Amino acid sequence: MTIKYFTRNLISLLGIIVFSSCLNTNDSDIEYSSDAQIYGITLSAAYDSTQTLSKAQFSIDQLLSQIYNRDSLDYGFEPKNAYLTLELRYAAAVKIHLQNPDSIYFWNNTDSVDISRLKFIEVFAQDGITTKKYEFKLNIHQQNPHLLVWSKLTDNYVPFPIDAQKTVAFNDKFYTYYKSGQSIKGVVSSDGITNSPIDVSGLPLAVQFSSIVSTLTEIFALDNYYNVYKTTDGVVWIKLPEIYKVKSIYGILPSVATDSILTAINDEETLKFAKTADFTSFHVMGTIPSDFPITQFSATAIKDPTIFWKNYMVLSGGKNADNSLNSKIWIIQEKDNTISISGKTAPMPIQGSTLFPYDQNIYMLTTSASGKNVLYISEKANSIAWNAADSLQALPSSFPYRLNASIIVDAKNYIRIFGGTSERQTELTDVWRGRLNRLAAH
Repeated sequence: MTIKYFTRNLISLLGIIVFSSCLNTNDSDIEYSSDAQIYGITLSAAYDSTQTLSKAQFSIDQLLSQIYNRDSLDYGFEPKNAYLTLELRYAAAVKIHLQNPDSIYFWNNTDSVDISRLKFIEVFAQDGITTKKYEFKLNIHQQNPHLLVWSKLTDNYVPFPIDAQKTVAFNDKFYTYYKSGQSIKGVVSSDGITNSPIDVSGLPLAVQFSSIVSTLTEIFALDNYYNVYKTTDGVVWIKLPEIYKVKSIYGILPSVATDSILTAINDEETLKFAKTADFTSFHVMGTIPSDFPITQFSATAIKDPTIFWKNYMVLSGGKNADNSLNSKIWIIQEKDNTISISGKTAPMPIQGSTLFPYDQNIYMLTTSASGKNVLYISEKANSIAWNAADSLQALPSSFPYRLNASIIVDAKNYIRIFGGTSERQTELTDVWRGRLNRLAAH
């Protein structure tokens, strides 16, 4: 180790202390502070055009004698020489400890410091005795925080043969219902990897798998005859009494008041929107346009209790009442106890697409012009502007093509993709998982 230079004030201080002790008189005793704490620190650098360092917030742990930034700096940031500003109250001098290679020197309060090598900041109090050494750690993301990392969890989530399927989240588990020959079967899992079979009862062979939706307390489904079924435990299903012919179950309609289930009903031979809490009563809300999807669509809910206009549903894909293909992305919102809808022609193929909210945006798994799967993103969940995911968030090249996948985002910010229909019209039984690096700690 080497000592580069001493500050003049430390030498003067030591001289004063020695001189005072030589006087050996109580009348001339001077009490010097023993405060060697750092109360604040900021960094800056001329090469830092984005002001990354100057915006960084540093925490000082006085008990453990540590200085660090809680929020890691951007991936790829390369620290070099930087200017320190230390908030000191009664300190006489500061010593800098560097590593790789080791070096120690007294800092003159103005020279820049190589923060890529900075290991300790040592403070000397005025009394010439008390010192406090802080460990310095500059946290920088070691992985690109904007990278969406994908992995395949399993190839055989449900056993063959399988003719149709749907997976929903319910009671902190994943419930998968599927048709196998002349039977309706199911499995339940807590991790999307291993599962246990469930003895599904009451769900008919004529169930529309795309109609299965879950709420906090129940799962609902339609059959081909527009009967409604529900389960409260994920296993035993019951048929509900018919109040209206329910043509569609769109899912949860967010509201600034009470969320409801949005449906399409046949009201005197007219298709209308209606909301319901449990299918025992309905509030009819308006006629459904002829070009609005009724079957095989994908829907997701966006809810922000602090912003009124960010409480709505988004729909894509599916077929209209006349069996024609829906070509629009729709926004559905409750306003003054009525339904407000708007549709815009989709800029990408949307048949067989799956919508899901993620990272405060809306994502869509769909088909590209080249016939491969691609993710599209509507930033800030505006559902108006859509852009294909860049290379950092693109699906891996090994991801098999599929339509009508079940996609669920869990509490740990993992995206799980369950099955779907292959380009050969066979059902896939794999499960994939993805997560943005920067959401791993949230």
